Amino acid sequence: MMNNELRNMITRARDIARDQGVKASIHYHHENSHLMRIGNNSVSLNTSEELTRIDIEVIQGRKKGTHTHLGEINSTDELVNMILMVFEKAGKSAEMDFDPVLTVIEANVETETQYDQALDNLDPSVKEQVYSAIFKNIGDDYNYSGSWSSGSTETFSVTTANDNSVWQKLTDQQFMCVLKHPEKMWELASWQTGTNAGDVTAEVTINEFSSILPIYENQEGFKVEPGNFKVVFGSQALAELASMTVWTGCAGRTWEMKMGWTADRNIGDLVLHPSVTVLDDPTNSQIFSEPISDSGLLTKTQTMIDKGKFAGLLYDRNTASKYGKKATPNSGCLAMQPGEGSADFLEAVKDVDRVLYIPAIHYMNMPNMSKGIFTGSSRFSAVLVEKGKIVSPIFSSRITDQFENIFGNVLAISSETTSVNTSNTYGRRAPSAVSVPTWMLVDDVKITDCAESF
Repeated sequence: MMNNELRNMITRARDIARDQGVKASIHYHHENSHLMRIGNNSVSLNTSEELTRIDIEVIQGRKKGTHTHLGEINSTDELVNMILMVFEKAGKSAEMDFDPVLTVIEANVETETQYDQALDNLDPSVKEQVYSAIFKNIGDDYNYSGSWSSGSTETFSVTTANDNSVWQKLTDQQFMCVLKHPEKMWELASWQTGTNAGDVTAEVTINEFSSILPIYENQEGFKVEPGNFKVVFGSQALAELASMTVWTGCAGRTWEMKMGWTADRNIGDLVLHPSVTVLDDPTNSQIFSEPISDSGLLTKTQTMIDKGKFAGLLYDRNTASKYGKKATPNSGCLAMQPGEGSADFLEAVKDVDRVLYIPAIHYMNMPNMSKGIFTGSSRFSAVLVEKGKIVSPIFSSRITDQFENIFGNVLAISSETTSVNTSNTYGRRAPSAVSVPTWMLVDDVKITDCAESF
């Protein structure tokens, strides 16, 4: 973990590199991670790891070298030698077709506003107790699986461009529990997240399962015939849809290369429904904060979609250099703004004859990014709703549609928002989340296939 001795080692190594004319950045990354997996109604994996990485980048004209050191460093000399090794590596690399840019940190930053020591040191027995409470309350007639990742991330960054530094420490957790019927094979799922130890509770999942179990137990599955339907997307589905829509439409590199669905659009064009506004908002408390952009700028709230209009492009430092643009102070903190709909989606659709409720999209992917075409299937907890009443579960149904259609045919959006954890638990710990409304009602969603079962 970071301490004054380590901090001094890194800053001294930066100063020595600068004195030797080396353009370098040093990024320290420490994680304390714990992962529990559930399978067959019991703990199948209970593992912890504490890792330190040092990422070094060196720029020589149009050449760049990088290196990641896994493990602690013991002296300034050791780190300086690493930097010089990367300097030599950069000199032997191929030239780029643009001038790579060294991060210039705008100001000193020290923040741990989203750090909770209790979550950082959460005993695995607490997780086991939460899962056990869910199993006991809902019943042992089902098969349960799931995962719960938690821990802390501490980073410290400097570059030879100036004497400023950035230090950040935060905690996060990502919880999932899946209930599966052993014969009928349908599945229900519950997700939770947060930055504090008490943010995940058994009661939330118990209530979610209890509210929908009678429908799955007592009603036959409904096969959705291919066609266009009114669909209510839950927060998990909406988070993934909004993320893919924005990052393929508002990323500067994608737009410049004409690879995204906004390639033939200009800033100010109406591209989505006027009820849709999406921000890159580092101040949103439902998102893990990012104080400094890729280019070293203090992050600021930026509008990407403004009442349906294409409002902004986000440029990292090297994309900005390549295309002659100015780097933006973006944070990657996606926040879709709420609407005026009821907090309860059933109340919102009480006058609708038939609607599909799809809380999450399974294995979502993009067959054609330039046209904004995505595909994915319902799997967990999806139901058919008629006149505001849940009438039956639905078999696994595939959606294949375009972002512009989904976010262009919006009928209503929830007035409440929630946090959806989008972190990847297979690489280094790098907490990410999006803030989205709890549901969104969309017309004319294309269902292209439906299975004969769940």
